[in-house]
Amino acid sequence: MSESSDVQWLREGVRQSIQKYRAGEIALRSLIDDLDSVSSNLEASPSGEDLRSHWWALEEIYAVALDRGDLQELPREDELTIEETLDALERLLS
Repeated sequence: MSESSDVQWLREGVRQSIQKYRAGEIALRSLIDDLDSVSSNLEASPSGEDLRSHWWALEEIYAVALDRGDLQELPREDELTIEETLDALERLLS
């Protein structure tokens, strides 16, 4: 596999994780973990840094929700932020 096909494979994995999250097939924690591992593999590239910043936004929402005990039903504001972050990720990966 060339570097570009590796990157394409990683990008496709993120897209699939986002689709699964939106379909309710995986939890926010799983999505965050997937993004973390992909961004770690792309650290040297500009898209890796962008991916990391979006990952961080989701990680913060998760950590606060976990602390408050709100994981089952996130506040509407957090859900909107998650959707905006996922939209930005999809634009980044397209």
